[in-house]
Amino acid sequence: MVYQECKSKKKAKKNTGAKEQCLEGLTIKTAAHKPGFSFPSIEDAKDKTKWDEAVAAKNIIPLYEVEELASANTEDTNFEGRRRQYRTASGKKVSTYNSFLSLCSHSALKTYDGDEMGLFEFTEDGAIKGVINDDGSVKGQSVVMNIGKRIDATADRPPSTQVTINYKDFNEFEDDGAIFRPENWGADDIYGIFDVTLNQVSASATEIKFTATTGCAGGDEEITSFLAAAFVLKDTTGGTETVSFVLADTEGVYTITGAGFEDNYTLGLAGVVTQTGTSYETPTPLKIKLGA
Repeated sequence: MVYQECKSKKKAKKNTGAKEQCLEGLTIKTAAHKPGFSFPSIEDAKDKTKWDEAVAAKNIIPLYEVEELASANTEDTNFEGRRRQYRTASGKKVSTYNSFLSLCSHSALKTYDGDEMGLFEFTEDGAIKGVINDDGSVKGQSVVMNIGKRIDATADRPPSTQVTINYKDFNEFEDDGAIFRPENWGADDIYGIFDVTLNQVSASATEIKFTATTGCAGGDEEITSFLAAAFVLKDTTGGTETVSFVLADTEGVYTITGAGFEDNYTLGLAGVVTQTGTSYETPTPLKIKLGA
């Protein structure tokens, strides 16, 4: 004998009173986050400092501009029985969009292809779309993002990358969605971590001069505002050298002074460095060459 108890999964009915609908605008930018990450509260989720901290910790990954957003939802599949319909497969919530990206930005985005993650969406009217957990914390919608091949430029269109967002459960946002509006900041104020390239100008046993640049594919913008604490000089054993530091001059050249510098010392940022809401990192430290 087989005993089976069927339980209803329907939620309690909600009241429908509304004089004016609060309608969010079109999504213009997205920010992914690691599975398990959330802001403790709505107030934290509206706090730019909290976002900057999450970006620096690599818990949130701001992505690129959303262009040509479209729905690619699929419908439920039903079997027509004698007296009723039977659902054989549930439809999926899917969105597609394009981002007009340089080659290095496409390459960066591609590394997230197929990953399960949370996704916050920024809208054109200054809102952020997310989900409220049972404990009041706020996360992004659970998604898998698929990154398409880069499409070359044509006579009337820049090069682009198509992104497909597969929402794991459309009910997540429909039943527990959060649409909140931060004050004094928005989509244009959130960036991913910028790669920084350090370029040697000269080096001797007592002095090292270098510049710092950022920008896609090698750097095209000089950064002259780093403080001494932003840099770490390591010797060939991996130890940290004690140095004196001169801030960048009018030509953007930083100077480190000390004693007994040798070939193959490495110079880099001290992890992820955040200044005025923007985060930087040196993926590849500079290898010092004396006499160069």
